[in-house]
Order: sequence, then C-alpha cells, then structure tokens
Amino acid sequence: MTTPQDILRYVERRTGHAMNADEGVSFGPADVALTGATVAWAPSPEAIEAAARAGHNCLVHHENLTWPYPGIPSRCEPAELAWASNARRLDLLRRHGLTAVRVHGSADELTIFGAFIDQLGLREAKAGSGYSRKVFESPESTFGRLIEHVKQRVGMAGLRVSSHAADHPVRVIGVPWGGLGLFVNVSYVEQLIEMGANALICGESDNLGFRFATELDIPVIETSHEVSEARGLEILAGQLGRDLGIDCRYAPLPCVW
Repeated sequence: MTTPQDILRYVERRTGHAMNADEGVSFGPADVALTGATVAWAPSPEAIEAAARAGHNCLVHHENLTWPYPGIPSRCEPAELAWASNARRLDLLRRHGLTAVRVHGSADELTIFGAFIDQLGLREAKAGSGYSRKVFESPESTFGRLIEHVKQRVGMAGLRVSSHAADHPVRVIGVPWGGLGLFVNVSYVEQLIEMGANALICGESDNLGFRFATELDIPVIETSHEVSEARGLEILAGQLGRDLGIDCRYAPLPCVW
C-alpha cells in the first residue's frame, strides 16, 4: 500500500537529500493507506475541505500547518494552538480523518522555482548557479514594459510595484519567489544584487523589502506569495499522482487581495 510516508520518501529520492527540518508529517498517522492526496499552497480550511470532498485522506501542504509562521514546533505553545485560526484547521483535519504532510523547501527545489521562472518567460540564467541563486536577462528593457509583461504572464490585472518611472531601464532580473522578497530574507536579495540584478520580480514582499531594494534604485514588482508558487505545486501534484500511482489533485488557493 502507499502511505503518506511514501510521499516523503518520493520527495527525498527526487531531491537526493533528507527532508528539511520544517518538513514531514505535520498531523495524523504516517502509515495509513492512502485513498488519495490533495496538494495545496496552504493548509487552509478551503484546502482541507477540498481534500475531503475528493475522498482523499492526505493533504500535502507547502506553508506551515499553524500560525504564527514559521510555526517551529518548539514555539507552538498551547495558547497559540488554541487560537481560533489554528483550532479550526486542526478540528477539520480530525473531523475528516486527514493526515497532513508538509513539503516546503523540497517543493521549491523540485518544481516551484523552475515553474515560476518558466511562467515569467525568463531565459537561461545570466549569472549564478544552483537551482535558485540565479539572475536572468530581462525580457523587456524598461520597467513599465516589464510590469505589463509580468501582468500578462501571471494573469493578474494589478501588481504592487515600486515608484520608479516607467522608462527606468531594466537589464538583469532577480526573482525572490515565494516569501524571499520579505525583509527577513534580504540576505537572499543581496545575493541576487551582487550577481548583477537591477530589477526584482517577487512573490511576496513588504515595506522594508521594497525599501531595501529601492535604496539602491532597484525597481521591484510584487506578484503574490501564492501566485508565484501555484504553478509549481500543480506540477508537483501531477508528478505525485503519476509516479506513486495515486489519485492526487491540486487545490488552488487564489491571491486574497
């Protein structure tokens, strides 16, 4: 039989390394026979209900099971687990008999980063190495044209962007996908800048994340955390279903703003 633990073993085979410290079974038994698995960006009530409707007993989630993020087990105090947001998620998992499995950085490595780069229509890396520490030649020469390019590629009518002029030149793109554009991750952004990035296309950023770049006159485009990772998770769901021979579906969670 195929179990939630087999999903983790599959990911480890594909990445060539053990699961990261923040990954693994986050709720429920690891050795139950799978009736199917639902892959979702976050273990939201909507995603849990989608898994139950599909007849699945496993939810593969990318973001953490409980708040506050990152929800390291040692700091999930009982008072925090009793928050209404956490209690609702945990109650739904119990009620539907679901096992929850978190695949975070390993999914970034396997499918998410590459899928976002493809979605943005970026070419071969201009500099850098590894699966994510790369910068790319800009598909457009000005900030205004790059904004319209990104809108079209990700299917969003509006984006949050820095206050640079539309004719500001852009040459080399850094892509802090997911939450890597947030100010707590500026060390990653700094690596992209050191590799020559003079414009950024982010998943999620914030005020200080924007300021970190714009103090260096580097324009920023923010899509959203969800949008930048959605396509890669959908691809991962397809791979899990095919390679493990299970019914595996992707449950989309749209941007909330």
